[in-house]
Amino acid sequence: MLSAVLLLLFFFLGRPLSASAGGSQTSTVVITASIPPSCTIGTGAIAFAPYDPVNTHATAPNDQTGDIVIRCTRGATGITVGLGNGANNTGSQRRMVHASDPRTTLDYEIFQESGRVTIWGPGDGGLPRSGADLNGTGSNVVVTMYGRIPPRQLRATAGAYNDTVVSTILF
Repeated sequence: MLSAVLLLLFFFLGRPLSASAGGSQTSTVVITASIPPSCTIGTGAIAFAPYDPVNTHATAPNDQTGDIVIRCTRGATGITVGLGNGANNTGSQRRMVHASDPRTTLDYEIFQESGRVTIWGPGDGGLPRSGADLNGTGSNVVVTMYGRIPPRQLRATAGAYNDTVVSTILF
């Protein structure tokens, strides 16, 4: 009896197992993924040179630029970048406030182009910045802000001034 069991074990274990197929079926596995539009935004400061309303800036504005860096998913379109009114806006005028006397202000504005014609909004009645140059490339896109302090603001007193403006990207 033991030899019969060993013989059966040898017979089954010593031979390769083969499946006896009575038929087969196949099915397709569908693989999907999606990439939604996605963007990031980062801003740098607009740091104006010292403003002298009596001499240097009695007739000439004080102009300076700053950068916004956006990066959007490759193929994303219809992207707009807006700038808020600023923390010290009055009506349709952006204003910086004096560091030690918030009642003392210095008017300024941010524009979309170097000619400083189109106010960058939607704050201050301006328009959000849009265009094909903002379309997603997957790489950083640098967008320039053009700041201006108008000339001859004689009400301003000596000292430091500042404001904060929120930038928003819509995609």
